[in-house]
Amino acid sequence: MTEAFPAHTVETAPDEVRPALQAMQQRMGFIPSIAAKLAEAPPLLMGYRALEPFFEKTSLNPTERLVIYLVASYRHNCDFCMTAHSWAARQQGIDENTVAALREGRSLTDPKLEALRTFVIAMLEKRGAVSDGDKQAFVNAGYSHRQALEVILGLALKTMTNYTNALARTPPNPEFGDAIWQRR
Repeated sequence: MTEAFPAHTVETAPDEVRPALQAMQQRMGFIPSIAAKLAEAPPLLMGYRALEPFFEKTSLNPTERLVIYLVASYRHNCDFCMTAHSWAARQQGIDENTVAALREGRSLTDPKLEALRTFVIAMLEKRGAVSDGDKQAFVNAGYSHRQALEVILGLALKTMTNYTNALARTPPNPEFGDAIWQRR
């Protein structure tokens, strides 16, 4: 029996996504297993790759984007994404205490980042239908209405990968080393 959700290599991937996998392998030294799984549905991989650069261009800084990614991944119990974003945070020099708290589902000591974490949780739990109080707490912490909308882009990206990982049971790459995460 063929695996329902194969982990593609450059050689086994559909033609239209081979260059994307090849570029990842050259840039990182390996193909992240999520990309290997997404390659089974080329429009999904291409859609993710098309959206991801736009999230990088939001007015949210790298730590704030990481908060969104890790909170969503924690709430969705996504081993791969928790691992990959923790690893990337270390590569970017993001505060280890912030990463550790997010990996454990704990509150953050920075009040502004904690407001973001709380807002992301509310967005996930209420499927976007947050209360006026939720929105006001976010704005009172120093965020803008534009940034509330930018959170949605991060959550869209995480929905694509977190759901794929749940469906395809994507294992974290061993290359992530001690950043590998499993809910305890």
